[in-house]
Amino acid sequence: MKSVIIDTNGFLRLLLDDIPHQADQVEELIKKAKKGHIKIIVPVIILFEINFILGKYYSLEKKDILEKLKAIISAPCYSIESKDVFSRALAIFGNTNIDLVDSFLLSKAEIEEAELFTFDRKIKNLSRGN
Repeated sequence: MKSVIIDTNGFLRLLLDDIPHQADQVEELIKKAKKGHIKIIVPVIILFEINFILGKYYSLEKKDILEKLKAIISAPCYSIESKDVFSRALAIFGNTNIDLVDSFLLSKAEIEEAELFTFDRKIKNLSRGN
């Protein structure tokens, strides 16, 4: 089976539908994935970029960004890298005042049962073993 990685701009077009003909092209890939003709791989870096761009350049609120990211990771047509870690990171991100990267690190440490070494007090207060 052919594997496809959709870049950040592809996902942004889909999520924002600001360039409809490009969003349509991404939707066609998704239809192929749902039929089992292709596998769509989503590297975790794409999810971080989506978060950054939606917040910084589109000024979306955190709750709206979370909704969009959750929609991606819950879609069965995608193969999400580090899905369990990222899913837990979204929960942490949604319920705390730490950013998504730090939420991911905290989630990774929890899942790996590792200590997270940090100088950041907000993270230290949430982290196990500190």
